[in-house]
Amino acid sequence: MELGYLKIKTGSGYLYGGDQKLFGKAVSSSGCGMIAACDVLLWLSGKACGEIPFPEYAAFAEKLRDETFYKGRRNFLGIFPRRLAKILTEKSGRKFSYIPEQKLHEKKLEEIIFRSLNSGAPVIVRVGFSFKGLPYKIKYPASGKVRTGKMSWHYITVTGISKGGVLTFSSWGGRGTADCRALSKSFGFTGGIIAADYLS
Repeated sequence: MELGYLKIKTGSGYLYGGDQKLFGKAVSSSGCGMIAACDVLLWLSGKACGEIPFPEYAAFAEKLRDETFYKGRRNFLGIFPRRLAKILTEKSGRKFSYIPEQKLHEKKLEEIIFRSLNSGAPVIVRVGFSFKGLPYKIKYPASGKVRTGKMSWHYITVTGISKGGVLTFSSWGGRGTADCRALSKSFGFTGGIIAADYLS
């Protein structure tokens, strides 16, 4: 199962979801959570079906940045996941919950992600601080370049999951893949997920 997700048209090609590096120094070092929330809210609003021009996307993201995320705040450590879940709930009209990694064994993680995606809502993953890191592979649609590595202290937006447990996600304007089993073992400090309509 995979959602179509945001196709953002820029002068140099398409992005798969947003990229915090496009929104200035104040956001570039701590804005992955903000971008994930912007993408999810746009997706749920139906405004981004098909493709969206970057100026329109940027206007939406910058308004949310100034009015919600960075108003009177300096998010040096990024946005805390419970606050992110609260913002999504207030702005979307759907109930979003933060589920910490302690409650997410592999099978339950897959079930929650599948349920949220099946209801049309992407899942935001908080990969917390970890020396181990989450192995990933990302392809950038604009350039065709592929990047591999391990991530920690980062938010990604899961847009798909296969029967084999391979996750599709949006990050840094690219379409990535990662293994759900690896994620369940690599959440790290403050790691977890933000999902819609969570039932404990």
